[in-house]
Amino acid sequence: MDLSATTDPTNTHPNAPLIAGRYRLELQLSATERSELWRAADQLAGDASVALRRVPAEQEQLQQAFRSLWPRLQGVLHPQVPRFGELIEQDGALWLACEWQEGSSYAELLASRRERQLVFGAGEVLLLLRQLLPALAVLHSQGLCHGDLCPANLLRRDRDGLPVLLDFGPAGVTPGYAPPERGRGEPPVAWMDLYSLAVVALVLLSGEEPAQLLDPATLAWRWPASLDAVPAMQAVLERLLSAEAEARFPSASAALQALQQVPMPDSTGPVARADRTVVLVPPPVAPRPQGVAQPALPVVAAPQASSATAGLPRSRQELKEEAAEGRLWPVVIALVVSVVLGTGLGWLLLSRGRVAGPTAGPSVQLPSSLPPAEVNQRQQLLNRLRALQIDRGWFLKLVDASLLAQYPERGGRLPGDSLDDAPLRKVWNELAEDWLSRVEQLPLELRTRLGRFTAGDWRRRQSALVSQGLSGAVVEQLVSGSAQNLLPGRSAGDIPPEPFRQLWYAAAEQGLADVRIEAIQAQLGETRVVSASVPAGGARLFPIRLPPQSRLVLGVNGSPLMQMSVFGADGAVLEARGPLRVVNIGAVQRSPVQLLVTNEGLALALITLSLRADPPQLAIPAPAAPSPVQPQPRPEPAPGSEPGQAAAESPAN
Repeated sequence: MDLSATTDPTNTHPNAPLIAGRYRLELQLSATERSELWRAADQLAGDASVALRRVPAEQEQLQQAFRSLWPRLQGVLHPQVPRFGELIEQDGALWLACEWQEGSSYAELLASRRERQLVFGAGEVLLLLRQLLPALAVLHSQGLCHGDLCPANLLRRDRDGLPVLLDFGPAGVTPGYAPPERGRGEPPVAWMDLYSLAVVALVLLSGEEPAQLLDPATLAWRWPASLDAVPAMQAVLERLLSAEAEARFPSASAALQALQQVPMPDSTGPVARADRTVVLVPPPVAPRPQGVAQPALPVVAAPQASSATAGLPRSRQELKEEAAEGRLWPVVIALVVSVVLGTGLGWLLLSRGRVAGPTAGPSVQLPSSLPPAEVNQRQQLLNRLRALQIDRGWFLKLVDASLLAQYPERGGRLPGDSLDDAPLRKVWNELAEDWLSRVEQLPLELRTRLGRFTAGDWRRRQSALVSQGLSGAVVEQLVSGSAQNLLPGRSAGDIPPEPFRQLWYAAAEQGLADVRIEAIQAQLGETRVVSASVPAGGARLFPIRLPPQSRLVLGVNGSPLMQMSVFGADGAVLEARGPLRVVNIGAVQRSPVQLLVTNEGLALALITLSLRADPPQLAIPAPAAPSPVQPQPRPEPAPGSEPGQAAAESPAN
């Protein structure tokens, strides 16, 4: 979140208290009776920024709602959804930690454009909807809803220009963006998120607030004049805003599919702000049934932006916005070119990927007898592959192989263009969407190599790490953790076959690139203390060399969001993965012992490592067994003596 335009030093907490002994409050971002939002510095992570929401003790019902919801949010893994951290109880208040995102909210972007008499163009908003709906589809598939979609809760991330969903949960609802049912106290459900997303689109297109766009007499929405040039997009928004349940889209995926069929407008950047919007249903003279379509009013030409401001110096916010917009142009250009070239040429290109193989069958070269909607859907896939610079031939093989693995009874036969195969083609499209959402998480330099990784690349990377003291088994375990995000459900220790192997190689490059290795030499009887940092989502590996046969006492201290495991020189597990702790390793036959520390937190974290090598335990000889004692004959008792008397006197003899 970029606070360059909104930061107010007077909001800084005067005493800068520590929350949970680690988070120092820095800036209050917002406050209501129900909760407060703060930016904080994580002292265990090099003062990295973290978002903290405080729910006061008086809000018992809201606290309980967050306690129930937070563990489910912690399980959400999507590149456009921040990671959710700790849930902290302190002095009766509930604190919720969340990953900090650098960027500008769409409310800030819109305010900046209003100052220049500009708004978001139809092409921009169409691209925004296409980028947000996959993230919402992931949430909805897990039974979760955002609950408060509005421009203030959407962020354009600086590093890649993608929109990010912020401020989840039941903390509140922004007036005007939720449907009437939400205002009547109904719990959030999936279609309400889609409704709010459509309102966001209207606000960005018009520059007006929801209250100005909703006719109070008829409860009909006033449509921005820019939508007249994109009637297909307006039709989708009408369904998203429909008061009739049967007219709405059944899911975010269905809405995405409809928007992917909308041609990209010629204007793909900011446009001049119009003086007015068009009313979908004009105020009637006599009462009319709700939802009856009326002829649109004539479109008035939008005024051009004044040239008086052309020579004025631009603010830092404007420069950052334009830089972020610039990162979207490759995607926009790819979409526009695909529309100009037409569907037929797009399929010709789609059928000529760099990688060819036996599985390049009906899913690649579709007959013209397919329904136009399916052909257009595959054309959109081509657009995205081109924009992300992914080898389409390899990607299509990946989807084909996934489909065939899911239906082994087909014996390697891909679906054709017949009506009977329509359900299978639908499954193919769903698999393609799922794989693309995973592949697009990779950085550009790795995406462009998919389909061209070789076993030699992996062996060179592995050899480089082994030469630094790591065992091959530990290296593979490091890779398997990264590979699980790209290849869920597969065995962690096995390298999968092609074309899935390409993702395993990419995960290896990504996971091992950030592993920092620091070798340590332990001395007998000497305690050594080492301080180190571990990046968020990264790992730190310590090969520890010991004198032969010595024992190792090892203690690691740091963030509770970190994990440790200990391996022998041959990769055998000496201490299973678990929280940071003190361990004792028996006589070490071979060095080095390998300590692996991983950071599952939201930002860089610090650890303190204490270790000592002890000499092997001395073997204490077992005591010699005593020699057997021969029993002595008892003397006969003297005549007239008691039997017990002789027995009592016998030891003295």
